[in-house]
Amino acid sequence: MNMFTTFSHVFILVSIIFISSTTCTKITDEEIKQLCSKTSNLNRCYKLLKSDHRITNVDAKGLAEISIDLASKNANEIHSMLDALAKGTRSSQLREMYNHCAKNYDNIIRDLEEAKKNPNMGAAQVAVASEEIKSCKIVFAVDHSHVSKKSEDFSFVLSVVRVTVDNLD
Repeated sequence: MNMFTTFSHVFILVSIIFISSTTCTKITDEEIKQLCSKTSNLNRCYKLLKSDHRITNVDAKGLAEISIDLASKNANEIHSMLDALAKGTRSSQLREMYNHCAKNYDNIIRDLEEAKKNPNMGAAQVAVASEEIKSCKIVFAVDHSHVSKKSEDFSFVLSVVRVTVDNLD
């Protein structure tokens, strides 16, 4: 074999390896809708996932990462809101409840960061995050600042994360 033939074989082999490693199975709209049908609101789930521009060319793992990112963004917004409410209230009791929930959202944000590092363990992290939200129900029951609605919305986003990470199995 001459050097040119050896180079050609190596080039073909490297090309095949590169192509096979870069061509992931792109998730289709139908697959997204199928996953979203496992949530309480298919259309809302689909719109949420499609709101991220990265979704046009992702595989199942990428979809899970996007859903985790969306949940993290939402959790950070709620955390900021709780911090602002705690600082803005004159009621020490309400301030304590806001701070308690803000701490829970700190934990949720940490759990979502862990889920993003290892999406295959995401279901466990989502379960823990769901429990963190439930422990804030008392605040949401007495609060009139729309925290309850935001929490319900976040719970839905977590359900989307759950179906996307469950799809990785």
